[in-house]
Amino acid sequence: MDGARVMNAVVALGIQPNVILQHCDSVSVCLSKGLGAPVGTMLGGSKDFIQRAVRARKALGGGMRQSGVLAAAGKIALSDMIGRLEEDHRNARSFAQGLLQCDPPLYQVDLATVETNILRFRLRDTQMSPADFCERMAGIDEEEVKALGQGVQVLMFPHVGGTVRAVWHLGISEADTQLAVLKAQFVAQQHKLKSIRAA
Repeated sequence: MDGARVMNAVVALGIQPNVILQHCDSVSVCLSKGLGAPVGTMLGGSKDFIQRAVRARKALGGGMRQSGVLAAAGKIALSDMIGRLEEDHRNARSFAQGLLQCDPPLYQVDLATVETNILRFRLRDTQMSPADFCERMAGIDEEEVKALGQGVQVLMFPHVGGTVRAVWHLGISEADTQLAVLKAQFVAQQHKLKSIRAA
């Protein structure tokens, strides 16, 4: 199993990892992003599988010397950081709710799909593409600073099917999330003004 997000699933479902992994013969688990380790992935599987993986890693030059500091960060990620993933899930849901409350209503969000730290949503107005929206959310201009009292840079990704993808992790706080909602409201208002001027 590609377990890049298995711990998010564990927290969202309120179960232990072994329940999800019981039918898998191997798993890789990412320790960075939400779990806070600077780098690292754990690989789990049978003894034979791990031996073959270690041999393949060595053959490809993938060894690291003195990696205890990174291993320590991974250990903390597993022992102390899994529970905090719920914060990321709450922030994603809070942002989704904030998008639905924006006036004018530019954003289309299905709250039932916001279960973890990833949100996908659509723009109701096809005059603004997901790429344009992401560029606008990432940019800062004088009007924004005047309206919001500061510049707010929000990084999102134009995704498949005409959607926008936003992801929360350890580095994004509740306060950051509320600023992102304000920025989305500002972008919606600016888009409406632009549409009125063009009409």
